[in-house]
Amino acid sequence: MSGLVIPEHDNPIIQGWITEFEVAKEWSDGAIEQMSDEQLFKRVAPGFNSVAAIMKHISGNVKSRWTDWRTTDGEKPWRNRETEFDVDGLTRADVQKLWEGAWETIFAELGAMTAEDLKLTITIRGEPHSVPEAVNRQLLHAGYHTGQIVWLARLMVGEGWEWLTIAPGGSDTFNEGMRDKFGQGLGN
Repeated sequence: MSGLVIPEHDNPIIQGWITEFEVAKEWSDGAIEQMSDEQLFKRVAPGFNSVAAIMKHISGNVKSRWTDWRTTDGEKPWRNRETEFDVDGLTRADVQKLWEGAWETIFAELGAMTAEDLKLTITIRGEPHSVPEAVNRQLLHAGYHTGQIVWLARLMVGEGWEWLTIAPGGSDTFNEGMRDKFGQGLGN
């Protein structure tokens, strides 16, 4: 994962968020790495976003949500969501830089989060959220777009796709490995 520093946290709730965001990034990155530059910017049909556009959108969303998140609304007045889907004139490197910046922000803010922060009420588009609600909302948003990225990449890469999760037909072997690793569950 691109030299990104993944923090560890002593609060189990915050650490759980870090772990799940890390998985979303790993799956997205695993899909993106399998795509050619042409595939990264391709729209599979009218009205569909390219993977590059999804990456740029996540960047804009994260920048807005996490900038001064304790004291300002998560939908910043300077954010222009509609332009987040325009990738004309951008290169893979441009989009990758935005993408990495978003994840650096997420992990830095989660790493710096305190137990006291969990008690705050913040707003997104004027709507009050507890911090756990707001982080879960961001995690859901990232997961939604991770699924889009993986699906689009798999569709375009086709033959030769390298599975990011359990490959079809591999569940029994995977479960056996988990039983061996952890020595419990899965029917024990």
